[in-house]
Amino acid sequence: MEDLGPSGPKHVGPFDVLGVLGEGGMGRVLLAAGPDGRLVAVKQVLAHFAGDEGFRARFRREVTASRKVSGAYTAAVIDADADAPTPWLASAFVAGPSMSAVVEEVGVLSEDVVRRLAAGLASALAEIHRAGLVHRDLKPSHVLLAEGGVRVIDLGIARATEPGAEGDTELTRTGIVVGSPAYMSPEQAEGRPLTPASDVFSLGSVLAMAVTGRSPFAGTSALRTLFDVVHAEPDLSAVPAGLRHVVASCLAKDPAARPSPARLRELIGPVAPAGRQWPSAVYGMIAAQRADIDRLLDGRAEPSAPTDAPDAPAAPLAGAGPRTPAPRTPAGLDLAPAVPGTQAGLHMPRSPWRAPRRIAALTAAGVLLVAGTGVALYVRDRVTAPISYTAVPTCQAAHGKLPLASGSPARDTRSETAKGVRAACNWDGLHTAASPAALVRWDLSLGGDAGANAGTQRRRFQEEAAGQREASRLGFGTEAYWSSPGADWSCVLAVREGNLSVWVGLQAKPYTKGDCEAKAKEVARAALKAATR
Repeated sequence: MEDLGPSGPKHVGPFDVLGVLGEGGMGRVLLAAGPDGRLVAVKQVLAHFAGDEGFRARFRREVTASRKVSGAYTAAVIDADADAPTPWLASAFVAGPSMSAVVEEVGVLSEDVVRRLAAGLASALAEIHRAGLVHRDLKPSHVLLAEGGVRVIDLGIARATEPGAEGDTELTRTGIVVGSPAYMSPEQAEGRPLTPASDVFSLGSVLAMAVTGRSPFAGTSALRTLFDVVHAEPDLSAVPAGLRHVVASCLAKDPAARPSPARLRELIGPVAPAGRQWPSAVYGMIAAQRADIDRLLDGRAEPSAPTDAPDAPAAPLAGAGPRTPAPRTPAGLDLAPAVPGTQAGLHMPRSPWRAPRRIAALTAAGVLLVAGTGVALYVRDRVTAPISYTAVPTCQAAHGKLPLASGSPARDTRSETAKGVRAACNWDGLHTAASPAALVRWDLSLGGDAGANAGTQRRRFQEEAAGQREASRLGFGTEAYWSSPGADWSCVLAVREGNLSVWVGLQAKPYTKGDCEAKAKEVARAALKAATR
């Protein structure tokens, strides 16, 4: 987020501009507030597009068509002006993490959750296509898991399919690739005219990613990916049998062979009604977003540094499968990546200059603030490069860094290979609350790149976490769980961050649960900090 500065626009149409959320190949997205205090995202196109009358005509048609799309499945268009010196479109905030963020933070989704997701996306495409639009860039970061169901955002590069649209300005003539290679259709990759069937193909790739953690066409380069989209058959062996036919039918190379959204809903079958649509971690992410944006805009308190910001609970949850690292697919044409956002419970500051300065400070502190048309805002989003550790401390080195009152470690065990390091340190202590006996273990995955090492550690951690109690709101780590205490330990906490996991067991008599768990959190945080990054 950038401060607008004295030369920046203070208003776009009826909206007071607060800051710049993101910029890209077609323009920029501004954070703004309406006369009623509602937050919106305002997308402005670049000047060279604004000077193209053909582009303006197409933009005008797309705005008209977008207004017809139900807000039940998209970020509703609030206002627009295709005739302004710089054409703009304002959309509502949507509260909910992007599907890509959920897969990265929580893990791949279970079959029943993906079936619910598929039904919602089919309904969303039916609404978009009914308005005469083709989305053209349906991908995980443009799919939000909102409280009431799925939302599809960023219709900003959609093309009106009404008569005459194909005769207008072709963005591909300017050298811009419209779309994201790993989620394009074959006809889009080859630059052929698009029909609604193109979005159905993209939907198949999105569903495959939701249940496996990767696009079925993610290659080592954009060109390789595009080649596979056009010529290769997708590997759907990891897709559950109950969903494989649905996904495969969407991924037919021939557009005419793909199901319509209505037919797709028939293939998916009935979805049971539910008050809570998603795994519990999604609602934790939404709650954290709302708290952060409230602090951001009403100035009640400065948000904490990223290492202290609340993480979404990420231990095994109902509706979430084993975690698989989300692929780094080549980016298409985005104004900015779409990640989770919020719109509820906001109190706008009187001055449009206070919020941007606070936002800029957050960005400097490492808090990611980006947005698509549907506006997405998420603090500490780990869709960026995973945290990577390179070494764990010896017990002697750890002794001076961990908040344990007992003497030097009594035992030190360590195993090192090319693929990782496992180390454990024991402190005998006095078995009192002031000086508990302690065991601290480090498990570090090495041997690959940062993503591969984090993925290896994630899978190992998830296996050990099965059936345990999730540890949420620690303020550090990527995921954590409380293990069942036994005869040896009064409490046990395990925390993973990137390619490193730490395990802390404490024992004392007497030792209340609250005191033990508070100390375990201190020790686990210090154990992570003691490792080398």
